[in-house]
Amino acid sequence: MLVSCLAVALLGPVSAFAAPGQTAEQLSAQLEQLKSDTKKAGDQWDKAYWRLDEVEVKVDKTDKQIAKTKIELAAARALLGDHAVAIYRRSQVSPLEVLVGSASFEDLVTRVDLMRRIGKSDADAVAQVKRVRDKLNKQSRQLSSEKRVATKAVTSLKAERDRLQTKLKSKQADFAKVKAELDAVRGGPNRPAGLASVAGPNGMVFPVVGSYYYSDTWGASRGGGRRRHQGTDIMAPRGTPVVAIMSGTVSSKSGGLGGKTIWLSANNGWSFYYAHLDGWAVRSGSVKAGQIIGYVGSTGNAAGGAPHLHFQIQPHGGPVNPYPYLRKME
Repeated sequence: MLVSCLAVALLGPVSAFAAPGQTAEQLSAQLEQLKSDTKKAGDQWDKAYWRLDEVEVKVDKTDKQIAKTKIELAAARALLGDHAVAIYRRSQVSPLEVLVGSASFEDLVTRVDLMRRIGKSDADAVAQVKRVRDKLNKQSRQLSSEKRVATKAVTSLKAERDRLQTKLKSKQADFAKVKAELDAVRGGPNRPAGLASVAGPNGMVFPVVGSYYYSDTWGASRGGGRRRHQGTDIMAPRGTPVVAIMSGTVSSKSGGLGGKTIWLSANNGWSFYYAHLDGWAVRSGSVKAGQIIGYVGSTGNAAGGAPHLHFQIQPHGGPVNPYPYLRKME
């Protein structure tokens, strides 16, 4: 329902919204004010996300330490087992045999010293097992503590997700109204039918048509530090329309980390990647800049998380930070 109402508002006549005399700069300032109302909730979401990621990094690091310590403990126990065999064998030889079997005084000294060394080595082997076992127990307790913290962090993240989504939805109608007014000023009342949005100052159309929040997360940790973020996450209510940033050809795919995705190959040779979509409006073929091609969701590895669009820009084959481009599209 939300999507259909928004689409009608954006695609229909804009004269009802237009305020005579308002410039693009004034309308852009209104949009910025609406975005600032959601910024606090968005910043809290960001903080909760990074807290969870930091804990996941610690859990992963401790898991690796435990695996390494288990190998050390196995080696120490094997060494202790070898010493146990040596102790058994040595118990079959009495000190008298050592004395009697000595060929000379020098030989006797050597044999006594050897037995003393073997005894110390036995003690060292036992101490080593104990030391490694204590280390393993300490790491296991640390892991349990970190997992408890992670559980609390997940709960906090979900609460911040819900708070952000509620704030975004509360601003949706106002955002659609001001955006339609801005599009009327920028694109004129006679723009082609079927387009949900017009290009911003840099000639590109902002990919999400509705209330949204995003920050510069280029290169940030993801998956507990196992990979780096190569895009921008644009938070928006589920079902918010997603549009072609430029005219070109789209292809779609489902599966993997991105879930439901779209690749847009623009006519200028650039490529754009849209991930975690809730669904598609266009699966393949030619599209125009500003045409709805999908809807914001949380598919792929975003399942269960906050609905958002993971957006990438690849000007010449490799991804670049989308954030500065997005800022100039608004």
